[in-house]
Amino acid sequence: MLDFKNFNLNSNILNAIKKQGYKKPTPIQAQSVPPLLKGNDLLGIAQTGTGKTAAFALPVLHHLMEERDAAGPRVDRSQGRPIRALVLTPTRELATQVHVSFKAYSRCTKLRSTVIYGGVSQNPQVKFLRSGTDIVIATPGRLLDLMNQGHVRLQDLSWLVLDEADQMLDMGFIHDLKKIVSQAPED
Repeated sequence: MLDFKNFNLNSNILNAIKKQGYKKPTPIQAQSVPPLLKGNDLLGIAQTGTGKTAAFALPVLHHLMEERDAAGPRVDRSQGRPIRALVLTPTRELATQVHVSFKAYSRCTKLRSTVIYGGVSQNPQVKFLRSGTDIVIATPGRLLDLMNQGHVRLQDLSWLVLDEADQMLDMGFIHDLKKIVSQAPED
């Protein structure tokens, strides 16, 4: 029987999974986590409620923990934490849901995440970005707005997730997505 331990995830992430009450991976998780842990790109399709967020969030968090451990203690904290993972979603509701999941899965780590979306004051979002965050979950419009204002830089990005990409394209976000992706490192 496949267990989350079979993925060899970071022990802090395994502890968070256990606290969530997860027993075994869902089919989308079992099929997605191994290739993502190897650093492969992935296009995943599954029904709502099948654990898609964990399917991409767990490998992202694992890699961010590995990168942090490999880098050792940072000497210069004056620049805060660079954004190392970006998850784009089509709606603020989905962005909020994904953020809640990332917080739950990273609760036993020191990784920081924030959510960015329009329709609310940008001031708290900018303040949190300035304090440093490892992971940003955002809607394309507000993210692009903050990028244009110089509040978001993606040069340190190592993970880019397009959650519900088909819906973002249906909603006309193609040009925003292209602009955002053009600011991310090519690799």
